[in-house]
Amino acid sequence: MLELPIYTRRLSDKILWAFDQAIEQKSLEVAGLLMQALELALTREGGAGRTDRRQDLDHVMAAYDKLKEATQPTA
Repeated sequence: MLELPIYTRRLSDKILWAFDQAIEQKSLEVAGLLMQALELALTREGGAGRTDRRQDLDHVMAAYDKLKEATQPTA
């Protein structure tokens, strides 16, 4: 995750920060809602006719993987 002060991050970065906290606290419903908010934020940041300048979305994909792993029943 980015190491910039939180007040200089994009909204999507703040949502990812909150998502990580929700996962750590095992608040899976909140984590799921934050992922929905992340999708909205990423869509709006790029917007129609605009190009998202991000080079690395690995942290976004990792968040989806964390949520999937956390919500799978344990064997």
